[in-house]
Amino acid sequence: MAGAAVSILMVAGEASADSHGAKVIARLTERLPGASCFGLGGERMQAAGLRPVADPSVLNVVGISEALCGLWKIRRVFKRVMKEVEQRAPLVALLMDLPDFNLRLARRLKRVGVPVIYYIAPQAWAWRRGRVRQIRRRVERLLVVFPFEERFFSRYGIPVEFVGHPLAEDAQADSVVHPGRVVLLPGSRTREIERLLPALLGAAGIIEDLEPDLQFVLPLAPGLDGDFVRREIRRSGLDVRLSEAGAACELAGARLALAASGTVTLEAALAGVPAVVVYRVSRLTHAMVRPFFRLRHVCIVNILADRRLLPELLQGRARAEEIASAALPLLQDGQPREEALSGLRTVSAMLGTSRSSERVAEIIAGYAPGEAK
Repeated sequence: MAGAAVSILMVAGEASADSHGAKVIARLTERLPGASCFGLGGERMQAAGLRPVADPSVLNVVGISEALCGLWKIRRVFKRVMKEVEQRAPLVALLMDLPDFNLRLARRLKRVGVPVIYYIAPQAWAWRRGRVRQIRRRVERLLVVFPFEERFFSRYGIPVEFVGHPLAEDAQADSVVHPGRVVLLPGSRTREIERLLPALLGAAGIIEDLEPDLQFVLPLAPGLDGDFVRREIRRSGLDVRLSEAGAACELAGARLALAASGTVTLEAALAGVPAVVVYRVSRLTHAMVRPFFRLRHVCIVNILADRRLLPELLQGRARAEEIASAALPLLQDGQPREEALSGLRTVSAMLGTSRSSERVAEIIAGYAPGEAK
């Protein structure tokens, strides 16, 4: 039904989901030129055609204590989204990541008769297994980006499909090698960066004293205020180049990454760049989450590899000295670096050469009258 005037709700919070959502909008526009997308998304989704109904940045929090502090803002955004749903009667909703917000939204959407497609699944395989029941009751189709997720969710009778990882769509080997480039990736959220950047810069200083020919670069996440980053860099005394080219671009051909646990570790894996993975949340969040976390690893690259392929330095271990100590064997030629590179090639192969965005758009378009699901 090309050209049909249909309305589609899309919700994404953080930078990685915003990037993935923008790709889906681009593919969807090709299939349904008259489709109108509205909801929550960042700069990339808006540039692709999303009409925002509220500021999604209030949803972009890390940890329980942070979410509690911003609860009234989150409720206001929720009400705004539902008001738009009532007015626009979307054909279907595509919810991406953000499980605390999106699973509640999915319940309300089901009540008003809007089918829910969930793309980038809640990590119920890692913790909060009770979300499986919520997904089964509220979500019509679950589209997952890791092969093991399809096996996990199908055991619970959830209609699930592995569509591939959207990062694999853009992954390509860079013929230019930057042997001295070290990429600093402290996260995409303000609170993440405040907690992690000083330690990463401290580690970079230690590493530079031992390996003086390195060049450090820090890609700024889209929409992030760089003032704090610039102040910390000046305080460190290091020569760090700030870049707006994006993590994937700066990782191509790089030697090493010092990275917050998250999507960027997959980008590093696809680029063939070993990484030291760090993470730190509030003590309250850590105390509440840790007893329920079911996996041996936190970093998704290590989960996919089913072993400690990349060093993980969490909470109190995310200190400059420990980060530098873990980084040096990966920087220098030798067995630790070769083993890491070999493991990253295996992980990259699991993600494949994906047509994820095209498949998601195909599924959404299938809800339009006259189209096959």
